[in-house]
Amino acid sequence: MTHFTRRHFNALFAGSVGSALAAPHVARAQPLDKVRFCWTNTVTASAQLQHTLKNTDIAAKHGLQLEMIQFVGGPPINEALVSGAADIGSVADFSAVMLMSAGAPIKVVAHQSSFRSAVLATTKSGIDSLAGLKGKQVFGLFGITAYLNAQEAVRGAGLKVGSDMNFVNLGTPELADSVRAQKIDAFFMWDPWVTLFEQAGLAKVISQNTAPAMVLQARDEFVSKRPDVLKRFLRAHAEALFYASQNHERTNKWFQSLEPAKSIPTEVIERASTFDPNWSVKNFADITTAVSPTGLASMQRMGEWGHGEKLLPRVPKVQDSVNLEIAKAVDAEAKTKHFDIAAVKITGGN
Repeated sequence: MTHFTRRHFNALFAGSVGSALAAPHVARAQPLDKVRFCWTNTVTASAQLQHTLKNTDIAAKHGLQLEMIQFVGGPPINEALVSGAADIGSVADFSAVMLMSAGAPIKVVAHQSSFRSAVLATTKSGIDSLAGLKGKQVFGLFGITAYLNAQEAVRGAGLKVGSDMNFVNLGTPELADSVRAQKIDAFFMWDPWVTLFEQAGLAKVISQNTAPAMVLQARDEFVSKRPDVLKRFLRAHAEALFYASQNHERTNKWFQSLEPAKSIPTEVIERASTFDPNWSVKNFADITTAVSPTGLASMQRMGEWGHGEKLLPRVPKVQDSVNLEIAKAVDAEAKTKHFDIAAVKITGGN
C-alpha cells in the first residue's frame, strides 16, 4: 500500500459493506453526528444542492450536524481531506483522479453533479467550427477536465496539437478578461461561465462535452469506521439534490448569494444547470448517487491522459480508489423509501 504523506501531497499540488448498510435508527434525543464537508460555490447544480444542505433541516433529520467549509476550488479541498481537516469533499473528477494517482488514502464514494465543458471561439474571431482553429492558439487552464475535453475535441476534428494548433495555459481571471476584451480567438471553459460568455454575446460554443462531473470523496477511515454516518450523509445529499431540482428559483438565489456567482444572471445559472440530468427529474427515485460505469471509465481515461501529459506521477487504477457500495444502497433505498419534500424546513438563506 502506498503511504501518502503531506510532503508528497504538497509536491504534487505545488503547481497547481455488510450490516452497516442497513438503514440506521436515529434517536432524536442523541447528539447529532458531526460531518466536516468541504465544498465550492462554482459549479451549477452542485452548488444549489450544497446550499440546500446548508440552508435546510435535511441533514439534521438524518442525525447529522454539517460543518460546511467553503473553498475556491479542488486543490485546497483535496489538501483538507489528506490532512484530516475534512471528512468529505466535493471536487471535479480530474481532481479526484489526481489524488488517486498520488495514492492518497481517499475514496470516491458518490457522484454529485454533471456539468458542461466547451471549446469556444470569441465573437471577433469569426471562427464557427473546430476546423477554424487551424493555425490558432486555444487558451485555458491546464490540468483540468475541460482541458482534456478540449484536446479530445480538436484531435477528433483531425487537428494535430503542436503543429496545426496550440494550447496555451492561462489562468481563469486572465482568461475572462481576455474574452471580454476580445483579445484571443479561442478558449476552453466550463459552466456556468460557458453559458455566461454565450449569452453575453462574447463567444460561441464550437464543441461541448456534458460528461464532466463533480464527485464526492471521503477519507478511508471515515468510510471504514463511520459507514452508517456516510450512508445518512449520502441520503441527505440525494434529498438535497431533489429539493434543489424542485425549487429552482430559491436555490438559484442561494447560489447567487456567494462569490463567485453573485454577478451571474439567473437565466445563465438556470440554463447551465440543465446540463445535469438530475436538474429536471420528476421523482426522488430518479436521483442517482453512485458513479456510473461510464463515469468510472471516464476517470480511468483521465488518469491515462494525465500521466501522458506529465500531470500525474503514475496511471491510477480507478476501481481501486472508489467505494460505491454505500451509494448503491442509497440508490436502491430511494426506489422504496419516500422523501417528504413538503416537510423540509428552511433554516437559513433568504
